[in-house]
Amino acid sequence: MKTTHILCHYSEIGLKGKNRSYFENTLKRNIHDALNVTVPNAIDKIEKLRGRFLISLSESNTNSIDSILSTLENRFGLAYFAPAVKIHPDLDSMKLSALEILKDITFDTFRITARRSDPYLPYSSQKINEEIGAEIVSKLKKTVNLSNPEATCYIDMLQEGTFVYTQKISGPGGLPVGVSGKVGVMLSGGIDSPVAAYYAMKRGASPLYIHFHSVPHVSPASIEKVRETVQLLTKFHLRAKLYIIEFSPVQDEIFANANPKLLVLHYRRCMIRISENIIKKEKAKALVTGEALGQVASQTIENMTVVEDAGIHTILRPLVGFDKQEIIEVAKKIGTYDISIQPHEDCCTLFVPKHPAIKARIKDVLESENNCNLEPLIENAVNTAQVETFQ
Repeated sequence: MKTTHILCHYSEIGLKGKNRSYFENTLKRNIHDALNVTVPNAIDKIEKLRGRFLISLSESNTNSIDSILSTLENRFGLAYFAPAVKIHPDLDSMKLSALEILKDITFDTFRITARRSDPYLPYSSQKINEEIGAEIVSKLKKTVNLSNPEATCYIDMLQEGTFVYTQKISGPGGLPVGVSGKVGVMLSGGIDSPVAAYYAMKRGASPLYIHFHSVPHVSPASIEKVRETVQLLTKFHLRAKLYIIEFSPVQDEIFANANPKLLVLHYRRCMIRISENIIKKEKAKALVTGEALGQVASQTIENMTVVEDAGIHTILRPLVGFDKQEIIEVAKKIGTYDISIQPHEDCCTLFVPKHPAIKARIKDVLESENNCNLEPLIENAVNTAQVETFQ
């Protein structure tokens, strides 16, 4: 049977009370925009129903179903969705449709799960379960198993129509991108920061990417990796902007004049200050980093506190409680891992002492920083930033 509609369900949005319509409308817009980009003209309309959306597919584009489902799998806010067929609401049509849709599946045990929200139907959900179940047993010679079936035929009877389907596809959950505002994401060429961007988007944040490089001290490999990563991440958020910052002049000044044990902390403090200028310009609300507590020397509580002191915006650290293997698993899941492990030289690994400070004090950092003339270099880094857009 050809899919005619897709039923899209959300979960967390349903708990938003008086703000629920805002979240629903944002999710609906995100779904509509994404499908228009990936499968133009494949849908007729998206209707907002109670607790779900109903996507009506264009008759001439039902062969785009795989691309449609792939797009929906990356829409934050969706709990699950189901490719379905709209049928007539009479019992005979339900029996024929259930038989036809189950013929395409290999199984021995099954159950029928009918749900009725249309109060005007002349039969109950239990009656439909029993009648259609008996039909499947008789015609297909299968066995009913209500607790652990190999196949389930769902029949949803709504006021907008009756729909039959056998497949529920998990969505990524979370909140629709955009409902939490815009955030700056400090995106390196490594494994962690793309995963942090993913989790920020899952909580409804719209990302603005910021990358620091040290060309000509290193090759431009990290820049190309970050471009590839941002392009990949647009599958979760259709449009993205990337700021590429030349950081080597700032590093040269710090290396020449600052306390060697504090070099990485000075680098990161300057990155915060540059990033704050950018997010202020872009009207973003916070910064996101890929830091995980204790993963490296600069990510102790003391050192993160010293770095955070350089700015005034909230710094979000979605990965703070993750270990490296957990981060790697998510990176593989979202597709960024293979890009991230390509070799490159990180600007924060340049000129690093053998024994960096583990528990730096803000007093010592400020004293070391006073030996550097950083303000004009920071201003120049902001003014000369290269801006690229992705879609």
